[in-house]
Amino acid sequence: MSFLKIYPYGLYGIFNKFRYVIYLFVESTFFENLMTIAVAINTIVLSLDRYNIPASEEATLTTMNFYFTITFMAEMTLKLIGLGPITYLSDKMNYLDGSVVLLSIVELAFLSGGGTLSAFRAVRIMRTFRVLRVARLLKSLQSMQTIMDVISRSISSFCYLALLLLLFIFIYALLGMQLFGGNMNFDNGLPRANFDSFNISFVTVFQLLTLENWQNILYDLMR
Repeated sequence: MSFLKIYPYGLYGIFNKFRYVIYLFVESTFFENLMTIAVAINTIVLSLDRYNIPASEEATLTTMNFYFTITFMAEMTLKLIGLGPITYLSDKMNYLDGSVVLLSIVELAFLSGGGTLSAFRAVRIMRTFRVLRVARLLKSLQSMQTIMDVISRSISSFCYLALLLLLFIFIYALLGMQLFGGNMNFDNGLPRANFDSFNISFVTVFQLLTLENWQNILYDLMR
């Protein structure tokens, strides 16, 4: 038996027909692949921005970013119409997409404004958040989804490990103050990494854990 979809009469029925067409479109593989390609190209465009960029190239990138913003705004609108707000918000990835789109809209509103709004050109930093769209590429990779699922299930264990590490740093910072406090006051000055106070001792122990210039601390303690 073929599937029949019955719509009510009137404008509500017309809207439901239109919404069902939009639903089929946004749920299609073509639409998902199209948006994935757009995200990848947008990420490349954002990576082309740099310090002391020529004005002509900056204008080109700005124009491209504007059209990408319009594209993602249209995607968000189509999903809200086709899926409905409840179904749209049930996907956590849409929270990220929606937030980036809203930030992009705010950026465009401030950057295109004149007078007082032009004083807020520092809002361009919001463009950096567009890079978060690259996380959508993980949805198309099954292996990456598996890794992300494992990490999300293990995040509570990571928190306990972080607390344990913090406890060890706290203990060794106090131990360093007892053993080496006041022993690094050399004629050429006090080294930045020392154990004279708790806050500096804490940072010094963390520096040792990261192996960042650990040999300098070793040599200073051997003097």
